[in-house]
Amino acid sequence: MTTFAVFGMSENWANEEAREHTPTFKNMNSERVELCVTEWEAEVKIQIAKIMAGKKCVRLSPFFDAPQYAQQFIEMARSRIKCRDLKIRTKAVLVDAKGKPIINPKTGAPKVGLADWNP
Repeated sequence: MTTFAVFGMSENWANEEAREHTPTFKNMNSERVELCVTEWEAEVKIQIAKIMAGKKCVRLSPFFDAPQYAQQFIEMARSRIKCRDLKIRTKAVLVDAKGKPIINPKTGAPKVGLADWNP
């Protein structure tokens, strides 16, 4: 059963996200102006910096069978790439603020999602 995964943000993921969502044009005086390659790359670098400074976290690893494999992934990631906010999350029954399981009103079963894992 694969239930452990590493979440956080890496510069590689931020780079892909910025390249995908940075437009190749600017609107100046209600006129569309195409950016040259160097201008677009500068905009991408600005977006990468914004993503890395933000709080968004995504799943960086595949799911693992045991938490020690996720911990090894974190150690390798920190030594090889620029990353932030790495944490292990696991599939678990979601609970509310009082510690009671959240029940799906349609099925009556407890909701299962990803929760932070504490050793």
